[in-house]
Amino acid sequence: MVIWPFRPRPALQPALAARVRALAPSPVRDQTLDDDWVVVDVETGGLNPRADPLLAIGAVTVRGSAIVMAPTCEVRLRQLEATAADNILVHGITTGQQLSGLAPAEALLDWLAFAGGQPRLAYHAEFDRVALQRASLNALGLPDRTIWLDLAVLAPLLVPQGPGFNRPLDDWLAFFRIPVYQRHGALADAYATAQLWLALLPAARARKLTHLRQLLRLGRQARWLNSGQT
Repeated sequence: MVIWPFRPRPALQPALAARVRALAPSPVRDQTLDDDWVVVDVETGGLNPRADPLLAIGAVTVRGSAIVMAPTCEVRLRQLEATAADNILVHGITTGQQLSGLAPAEALLDWLAFAGGQPRLAYHAEFDRVALQRASLNALGLPDRTIWLDLAVLAPLLVPQGPGFNRPLDDWLAFFRIPVYQRHGALADAYATAQLWLALLPAARARKLTHLRQLLRLGRQARWLNSGQT
């Protein structure tokens, strides 16, 4: 018999514990394209979300066919030590910014309060989901039970004439001629991903895919459709 290790919930200050209790009680399980969707991107201290530190979270809300410009979510998590210089060149978060961010519990609560129980959209969503869940478990003891959709999977299913599976976000932005003025920061990348989502909505509606549950079923097709892709 396998006994899973018990993970005690971290002790939180009363104010933070009250914020945890105030979070959305349950995740949304189905909704339409016209409802609110949260688009998120993270910056980490490396390429392994299961091991490398979570540095920053950026997120925007899409409501129907428009990006909600305010409020947005942009938080940096305070680090005990900064990442290596070559890594800073990738994510652009300076040593000073890493050491002066918000306490991880506070930053994650800001993110969770912003996102609520809404479905999460991301590009290569598993990376973001794992990084956020790991940080949330460590700082707050909270698992992630929300629904995630991966636009890296949905885009080629909805628009088969596009760049295809396993392509970087920039390829899809170029395909739809989406102008990009700033990239490679969490909030800027979340905004770019939200623009891709808006570009995909006409294709989803044309196929009468108007509900979250339908998009989830479509995403499952990728398990075999892209099995032979490189």
